[in-house]
Amino acid sequence: MNLKILVKEHKEVYKKFNTVLKKSRVAIDKENKTKTKYLVATYEDNPIGVVGYCYLTDYHVRFKIDYVNSYYRGKKVYTKLWNKRMNIIFKDEKVRKITAYCTEMSLPKYLKEGFIIQSVSKSKITYVRSQV
Repeated sequence: MNLKILVKEHKEVYKKFNTVLKKSRVAIDKENKTKTKYLVATYEDNPIGVVGYCYLTDYHVRFKIDYVNSYYRGKKVYTKLWNKRMNIIFKDEKVRKITAYCTEMSLPKYLKEGFIIQSVSKSKITYVRSQV
């Protein structure tokens, strides 16, 4: 698969993924108040997946968005997006803590990567963290 991972602006991500993210219960705000940064996986120039992250402090990163089009799931797209995001985060030697709110779809990857469950909401959104 000729997959590319590109840095994309919020406006592009919101326009392309807003509807599917909301259906998947993944939060994305229109104004990008959190200053989330995005990595988008493209196949034949079509966006097929996205991950996001933002800095809450110099030492604390929040992973914001994890989504891959259902047709491309199981083809290592999410793993490639995850690895690229982790490589970016680990270049910043100040980062000591990563947190995320996970749906049932993304939670297994976080647990596999050593994140620890902190809480689960009534709507089954799971808050996880990892000390770096």
